[in-house]
Amino acid sequence: MERSGTVDKAVRALEALRSSGGVASLAELAERLRMPKATLHRLLASLAAHALVEQDGEGRYRLGVGLIRLGLGAQAIDAVARVARPELERAAAAFGETFFLVAARGGRLVVLDKAEGTGLLRAAPTVGAEVPVDVTASGRLYLAHAPELVGAAAAGRAAPRAVQEARRRGYDINEAEWIDGLTVIAAPVLAHGALHGCIACAAAAPSLRGERLDAAVRHTRDAAGRVARSLEGGTRR
Repeated sequence: MERSGTVDKAVRALEALRSSGGVASLAELAERLRMPKATLHRLLASLAAHALVEQDGEGRYRLGVGLIRLGLGAQAIDAVARVARPELERAAAAFGETFFLVAARGGRLVVLDKAEGTGLLRAAPTVGAEVPVDVTASGRLYLAHAPELVGAAAAGRAAPRAVQEARRRGYDINEAEWIDGLTVIAAPVLAHGALHGCIACAAAAPSLRGERLDAAVRHTRDAAGRVARSLEGGTRR
């Protein structure tokens, strides 16, 4: 498929703003992107016309509210995200920790949605973040049930025994393998014989020990099961 150079540059500019913490000057962006200031200025003006970027009082650029509109629109028409949303909120309220929906899109694993827990800690990652396949619980579940959706390269980096164990027990645990100090439990959403995503619970590692870890596994698997039943047209329990 033929690509548009202008669109590629626009996406790169938006990604550069995101990775810079959401705000940067024209000079900072031009240096990071290795793009002439005049070219970048015209590009940012077009993005600003659609509220995809904004300028603050000092003339620095930041991500615009138009991206929220687009993101929420995409989320609303995604069947898995739409069904999972109330279950993420239900699990977060019941257990008090953050719950995520992770799914394969375009050959990558991404966080489609999250519901924060009731505690003060706000667990990473953010919605839209890419999730590495070979060192995460959700990634190993994808390798166990639908490796074709995440690519052969990731399968080659992951430990085969860990993937087999994730499939056998029906969930997986990632203890600080990706984000230091964070434990993540993930369970697959299996409906109509296919993997549609993973429900994940994330919390500070010291808080998930013993019975608390067992409870996290139970809440995560229950939420994944309810999402799967909803996708199959069943009733929630």
